[in-house]
Order: sequence, then structure tokens, then C-alpha cells
Amino acid sequence: MKNSSIIRNCSKIIFFTFLLSCSSLFTQWVSQTTPSGFNIFSSSFPSSQTGYACGYGNLILKTTNGGIGWSDISLPGTGPVLNSVWFLNDNTGFIASTIDSLLYTTNGGSSWIRHFYTGIDPMRLFFINSQTGWVTSNKLYKTTNAGLNWFVISNTPAEDIYFINENTGWKTTYSGGSSTVHNTTDGGLSWSPILVTSNFRVVYAVKFLDENTGWVSGYREYIASTTNGGVNWTVQRDIGNSNGLYAIEFINPLTGYAAGDAGTVLTTTNGGSIWIQSQLPGGARFEEIDFINQSTGWVVGGFGKIYKTTNSGLTPVENISETATSFSLSQNYPNPFNPSTKIDFSVPASGEGKMKILLSVYDISGRLAAVPVNGELPAGSYRINFDASGFSSGIYFYKLEVTSGNNLLYSEVKKMSLVK
Repeated sequence: MKNSSIIRNCSKIIFFTFLLSCSSLFTQWVSQTTPSGFNIFSSSFPSSQTGYACGYGNLILKTTNGGIGWSDISLPGTGPVLNSVWFLNDNTGFIASTIDSLLYTTNGGSSWIRHFYTGIDPMRLFFINSQTGWVTSNKLYKTTNAGLNWFVISNTPAEDIYFINENTGWKTTYSGGSSTVHNTTDGGLSWSPILVTSNFRVVYAVKFLDENTGWVSGYREYIASTTNGGVNWTVQRDIGNSNGLYAIEFINPLTGYAAGDAGTVLTTTNGGSIWIQSQLPGGARFEEIDFINQSTGWVVGGFGKIYKTTNSGLTPVENISETATSFSLSQNYPNPFNPSTKIDFSVPASGEGKMKILLSVYDISGRLAAVPVNGELPAGSYRINFDASGFSSGIYFYKLEVTSGNNLLYSEVKKMSLVK
């Protein structure tokens, strides 16, 4: 998922349309304020309140309130890159650093020791339980005693890695514009190729729910799935010369996410047959997605960007009428509200071609707080139920923008009050 040797090009943004007869779904992610603009490469949330993120320039961020506030606990100096972080609990964790070592803390990041020398930069940490874990490098290392000791389990390299139990797992490798996905059934001692890609369909991330059901994502917005353990693969998405997707996550067989270049977050509610695309503001390259339960998750990436969802990232957009005579944005109701409110808007038929609908929410300081709707809709009147469970009390502004190409067709702002 995170390999500094791979050049990840960012190209044009492809807007994906997802329409249903009566409603649509758009992602709702809330921007979280961080104290650093350094790129974030990895995150770990051992509990709903405690989380860590690491990245470029010895960057380490920590939250103890679910991301409402993040503190900078970075290591001194800005030379090393911290590729991956994994915490076994709120206090005990590991970081893979480009000083060719695993770093180790038992006090929530207040201090770190250079715990294990890997020889070549470690890239990706993964634990299946409190005792058993792996770290990738030019070799694959394993621990069976909570990271106190590590040993070489395989002399072959790996980029991303994922296990569903102590024996069954998958890894990705990259070579000259192609990737291979491998499978192990003996804890990493031996590996068998189950998917080989070509023509720069570089696989960055792998995720399996069980021995049969899994997905991979990569460059060209490539997503492929299998339901028989990798014997056969179905390409769900493949857009030439497009964005890279560096993270993929499924919380159940139907609901999943992929994220990557230019603020791209893709969401599916049908196992990947249809992917809904959103572009979160800021243009970050997202590197990792973490869900701690069926509804709460984070996506992290470039420029210190962290976004959170508490509703599985899904905002239903209800089509209340298939016709509209004019653009409009109605006052939310109820107002004041706690914790959710309804927002209605209308978009008439236009000779301008396809229209992009952007509904954004800002706090009193003008900081972008959420993007409930970001995509294309046909003419009609719509309603969303905006959930502000993760927000603080206060005044917020919501803004509707309708564009066609580079032309702004409509813009309006209204005020709403959240009282908790």
C-alpha cells in the first residue's frame, strides 16, 4: 500500500455517476483538524477514542477523543519517514521507520525505542491479534509474542499484507509495471501467486473478509474481486491513465471503500458492482482507511489530511420529485437541531449538459467540516438527512453549488445551528 520505490502518478479526476430511481448515496466525511501539513502514510485506532497517525518527517499524531483534537508527538528531526503504525492497545504500539528499524512504545508514544533492526526499510505492519503479527520489507518478519521478538518467516519481499487468521493471508509484490498477489496458508512460510496484473495495473492494497471473498486496488483506479479465494477474479473498475487507489477496506460483504489520489474516495454498497466516487477537498493522496466498527472510520493522507465518518460514510439523497422549475436551497429543518437535520434542494433541467452538485458544510470560522453531496444528479428536488453526531455545538453554514464544466450555474449559502 505504501512503497516509496513506486512512482504514483496523479492524473485527471473521473467523476462517477450513481443513480437510482428514487434515491442516491453520497459519501459524508468530516474533516478533522491536525497540527501538521506533513503527509500521513498510516493510521491505527486501537479504540474508538484513541488513534495514531504517522508519516513524512518523523510525523506522529495522536488523538484521545476520537479525532476531535490531534496532538503532535513527532520524533525529533525530519529526515526519517514513518511508513506504518500499529497499536495493540491504547499504549503499546510499533512504527515502521526508514531508519531500517521498528520503533516500539509502551506509554502511548511518550517515548520510543529502536526495537528491531530490519536491514532494509520496513514498509507495512499487520497484527491479526494481540500476539501474532508481521512486518514487510525485502523480507517478511513475524512475531508470535506481541512483538517482543521478530524472526524471518520468508526471504521474499512484500508491499501490502493482510491476514484473516494466524495461517491464511495475502501479500502484494511489484515489478516493472506489473503486480502479483500471493496467498499463504501456513502463516507466511510459503506463498503461491493467485493474481498477476500487467500494463501498470499496480496493486497497492489487498483486503479479504474470509478465505474466499476479497478485493485488491491499485493504479488506474484498478479494483478486482474474487469469491473463490483468488481462483477467478472480476475486474470491477479499470480506468487507464487515472488515479491510484492505495487503500481498500470492506466492513461487510456489501459495504466497502477505496481511496487514493486527488482526494478520491470510492464507496460501494453492493460488493463493488457499483462504486460511488467522491472527491474530498484538499487534493490529498489518501493512503489508508481504518474502520473500527460498521459505522465509524477514518481516511488519512497527504498534507496532514484526516477525515472521519460516523455513518459508514453514506448520506442518502432522497429524490422527492423528478421535476423542478428553478434552483433552490431550502432552510434546514429542524433548526436548531441535534444531532441530525434535513436539507432540501432543487435542480431544474438545463441545456448546459451534465451538472455537478456540491453541498458543503462549514463551521463558524469558515473551515470545511463536511461534504454530504458531491456528484451528478438529474433534474429534480432532493432531500438529505445530515448527521452531525461528530460535530461540536455551534453555528454552521451549508452551501449548494451547481456547475457544468467550468460554469457556475447556481450558488447559495444558508445558516443552521447545532445545539447539544
